[in-house]
Amino acid sequence: MARIISIALVWLLTTATAAATTLDDYLPKDVTYNPDISTPQEVLGYEVGEWHVRPEQLVRYMEVLSEQSDRFSFEITGYTHERRPLVLVTVTTPENHQNIDELRDAHIALSDPNRKGDPDKAPLVLYMGYSIHGDEPSGSNSALLYAYYLAAAQGDKIEQVLKDTIILLDPSYNPDGLARFAQWANQHKSQNLVSDTQHREHVQPMPRGRVNHYWFDLNRDWLLLQHPESRARIANFQKWKPNVLTDFHEMGTDSTFFFQPGIPSRKNPNTPDENVKLTQTLAEGHAAALDEQGRLYFTEEAFDDFYVGKGSTYPDVQGAIGILFEQASSRGHAQDSINGVLEFPFTIQNQFTTSLTSMYGAHANKRWFNDYQQRFYDDAMAAADKAGFKGYLIGDSTDPARVNEMLNVLSQHGIKAYALTDTIKIDGTTYPANESYYVPLAQEQYVLIRAIFMDQQSFKDNTFYDVSAWTFPHAFNVNFDKFDGWRIKTSETPWQKPASQQVELAQDAYAYAFEWHNYFSPRTLNRLLQAGVHVRQANQEFTAKTTDGDYTFTPGTVVVTRAYQEHDWADVQAKLAEIATDNQVKVHAITSGLTPRGMDLGSRNLSPVKPVNVMMVVGTDANMYEAGEAWYYLDRHVGIPVSMVDTDRLNRSDLSRYTHIIMVDGRYSNLNKRSADMLRNWVNNGGVIIGQQGGAKWLSEHDILGAKFVEAKTFREAFKQEDLSYGDMDDFYGERRLAGAIFEVQLDITHPLAFGYPRANLPVFKDSTNAMVVPEQPFVTVAKYSEKEPLLAGFTAKPNREVLADKAAIVAHRKGSGRVIAFADDMNFRAFFYGSAKLLSNAIFLAPEVRPTLSDEENAEAAAAEAAEAAHAH
Repeated sequence: MARIISIALVWLLTTATAAATTLDDYLPKDVTYNPDISTPQEVLGYEVGEWHVRPEQLVRYMEVLSEQSDRFSFEITGYTHERRPLVLVTVTTPENHQNIDELRDAHIALSDPNRKGDPDKAPLVLYMGYSIHGDEPSGSNSALLYAYYLAAAQGDKIEQVLKDTIILLDPSYNPDGLARFAQWANQHKSQNLVSDTQHREHVQPMPRGRVNHYWFDLNRDWLLLQHPESRARIANFQKWKPNVLTDFHEMGTDSTFFFQPGIPSRKNPNTPDENVKLTQTLAEGHAAALDEQGRLYFTEEAFDDFYVGKGSTYPDVQGAIGILFEQASSRGHAQDSINGVLEFPFTIQNQFTTSLTSMYGAHANKRWFNDYQQRFYDDAMAAADKAGFKGYLIGDSTDPARVNEMLNVLSQHGIKAYALTDTIKIDGTTYPANESYYVPLAQEQYVLIRAIFMDQQSFKDNTFYDVSAWTFPHAFNVNFDKFDGWRIKTSETPWQKPASQQVELAQDAYAYAFEWHNYFSPRTLNRLLQAGVHVRQANQEFTAKTTDGDYTFTPGTVVVTRAYQEHDWADVQAKLAEIATDNQVKVHAITSGLTPRGMDLGSRNLSPVKPVNVMMVVGTDANMYEAGEAWYYLDRHVGIPVSMVDTDRLNRSDLSRYTHIIMVDGRYSNLNKRSADMLRNWVNNGGVIIGQQGGAKWLSEHDILGAKFVEAKTFREAFKQEDLSYGDMDDFYGERRLAGAIFEVQLDITHPLAFGYPRANLPVFKDSTNAMVVPEQPFVTVAKYSEKEPLLAGFTAKPNREVLADKAAIVAHRKGSGRVIAFADDMNFRAFFYGSAKLLSNAIFLAPEVRPTLSDEENAEAAAAEAAEAAHAH
């Protein structure tokens, strides 16, 4: 009998009933509900929380409510990469809808110091957004309940809120990720819910539902705007300038419920203290409601509010209050936790409850929120006057593409930049007229400007949940300086995205050439290769005769010659003009193969470029984010189709199909000796293998890369470890961690992998202590961290900086007939480090120019052979 009881007890602990929580269980009882409004169950066919809602169901329910309620206005503001609609529902009274433009104008006037809006007459604006991580679904599922409440609730309480408020409901920040996770959770649901943490429902494959189509964490993209979901959302934000924005998340199953404020010392230094007071005021309402329901929660113990590219922080530097909610996750329909079985409806209830308390709490303090927003922008203008300088100069005449990409992001955030009409020099840097821009501080987005250009290196609290630096000019590798002069001449209108200019080619050219410094030159080259055009790439500088006179071309220049073309020359010219126009790359028409200086166009130093076939190792061993970044860059910015092969299939794969293999950061513990032997043989036979961070480490550990990484103990021993108390532990490990900062490397700009780079000093993003010992062999080190002070922005403890200084950041060498290229860092961090991203293209297209091996004898023999061949030819 005891055994039977024991078995029964285990059954009760590891399963949960599939009985649905009804709508009545969720809804508050202090209002009545309009019976003419369809419930979620009536539209979806199940109760909220019984199944995981799919994005198309969520959209359909919003459409139905918009058809039934005159409080609702439905619009599609964009589409995801997978073409799912991005939905925004505007909720207010019917009367307000009739005057919505006037109400928006009244609210926007609060953020315009020149207009002096009226905080009493302007409406309160709330941006209620859910589940930017698709596998944190309680937010989007609670949006069903919140939408129903807004449409159906009746009574003075809700009517007054709707009269005074414009509610912007964004039910799914990340539809692609939500779709992936909903499918996974639903397809593994049993009639008797399985709460076992090892059950397949609770263990997602890669890519998880957290990320979008390209495996990006969209909660890190609010500032960077590299994805359509973010661009649509920020357009809505800037259009309305809300008072409050909600950001509903989930955390570990064994936790409870968190809402801000977070750790006080970890807020962004540009966030006013009054922002925290307003957040605390709303928190009191959350706590009161959760107390009444007997729910557990916590605040001020976790989660920083530092990186302004997160949803809960981005609003804080724009006169709004961003609120992070974190609910313990069932990661499915039910899961065991230290608190008992956590069921999906329970998680939804907390998110729905705090949706209501956010709305009612903000409304109760409407005057304060509006007044705060107005004072925020008034104070910003006053701070701009006292900043000690007038604005920022930015520019890089070598590559307008990178500059324009940066300006495009600034523009979407409402930041104005003006083209210089006179050339300015500051501390040895020249900012040419019409190629450089001025970002004045005296504009509405002053605080956001300071946050974007921030290069702070020391902070009150040096422990970071996310990155500590994101300085835009560093990321885009453009020159920037503070301007504190009295006069500056600029255009009268701010930068706007330039219209595409048709590239016209001289028809009587001997050849055509475009330089490698343009960010989109690799894409131009690749598209030419895909079109079957014969192209060559220079490994030396040369001066050629062009239709515009003699022109000196830098190393890396791509040349399209009439010779060796398989297609009619007129067709090649037309294709080149089309592709150059698409990429806005300037093409020079060369009139003769005989050059005034340097090599002639028939030189062996102008080598043919072969089409590439790129494979990337992915799967559970590879860093999902870094793999997504490489995929995104090669797919969207270069146009290279990437074959992605999981580690558990690598040994069965035909590597001979590929010219290049990429191994991003990862542990690769599932790769065995056979995998290493396969890759080593493939390289020896002519393949190019590219490793980043952990991928490069794996290559080093398996004698494919001829460089060693600095050992972990070297960093560990750099920190004082004696005389520490137990209470010092968090600070000690926080100091040792390199959470994310911007470092400077010194490029050997004569090296082929650095072709196209205008300066030796290059900012790179660093989020680990990965660094290579400089190899003894000459010519294989492409870049080293700056010797004196490698840190440019963000926090990194001095012992870590001292160890990293002068260590190798990029190494490249021949191995057999192939090439091995190693990056100690992520060259394409979050897809917005345009400055370093092109190094990946260089590693692909310019790898054949990497000639040194790790053997002096081999290098000497190769040099002698080349000299003998040249002498014989002569």
